[in-house]
Amino acid sequence: MLRRLLRSGCEIRRQRGSHVRLRCGDCMATVPVHWGRDIAIGTLRSIERQLEPCLGKGWLSR
Repeated sequence: MLRRLLRSGCEIRRQRGSHVRLRCGDCMATVPVHWGRDIAIGTLRSIERQLEPCLGKGWLSR
């Protein structure tokens, strides 16, 4: 997830523990980084909603 967001033009603003704060244009989102574990579907949808104005509708399913 993090790699995909970075390739989409987002940049890391800061990291604290296992959470990374990203900025993508005017949008901000916090992404959990637990290596080797899946991200919960509700968390994915939340990240999608937070970044939708900047990356476009349905960016996660592309």
